[in-house]
Formats: sequence, structure tokens, C-alpha cells
Amino acid sequence: MNAKVALYCRVSTTDQHPENQARLLSDLAEKHGAEVVATFIDKGISGVKKDRDALNQMLAAARSRKFNTLYVLSIDRLSRSVKNLIETVEVLNDLGVTIVFQRENIDTKSAMGQFFLTVLGSLAQFEREIMRERINAGIARA
Repeated sequence: MNAKVALYCRVSTTDQHPENQARLLSDLAEKHGAEVVATFIDKGISGVKKDRDALNQMLAAARSRKFNTLYVLSIDRLSRSVKNLIETVEVLNDLGVTIVFQRENIDTKSAMGQFFLTVLGSLAQFEREIMRERINAGIARA
């Protein structure tokens, strides 16, 4: 069966370019002989937010069985909150959607993949909290 792939891209600021992620993921799909059927892009939105337009559209498309594989550049592009990350992955897994995290190369359907996903998701959340603390310290210092 030919994989029908959706791409999910997210950048935190409007200065960033999600097209770079989309191009890398599209190239990966082509390399695997998969058909890209949809691209969902959240631009200028924090990965901590659970309610994101493109994320919600992607989940709706998954529920409608429009694709069977989701390509995401990295875990922190899907979510910066471990709780939201795990919830999203569980929904997609329950729908039979395979998730490919290009940078981390994780299979979210295996027990080991779930473990690594949780660990790396925790690190992404930790990294965000450290950045926030540094920003707040800089503002207070100024």
C-alpha cells in the first residue's frame, strides 16, 4: 500500500519560515515513495498551545482517514508540552496513523519508541522552560 502522507510544520514566530520544514519533509516522503496529500502549517504559534488551527485541521483529516502517515521535522515541532505530545500521539496511533519524526527517527507504535518520545518530549519542554526563565531574567535585569 502506498503511504498517503500529511506534513505538519510549526514555527514559533512570524519571522521564521515553515516552508523549510515542508521542503525537507516533502523530500523525505518522495525518497520513501509516499504521496503527500496535505500540508498543515502553524506559523507564529507556540508549541505549548494545545489549540492550534493547523494541528486541529490535521487531527480532523486523520479522523477522516485522509492520510495514514504523518511526517514532522522533530518532536518539538509537534509539541513543547509532554502531556499534549503524548495525547496527540495517542490519538494518531489509535487512528492507525504512523508518525515519522525526521530528526529523531522514532517509531511511535513501539514501546521503545513511546519511551524515547516521552524522554525527548520532556527535554523539549525543559528547554522551553529554561529559555523562558532566561528571557524573564533578562527583562528583570533590564
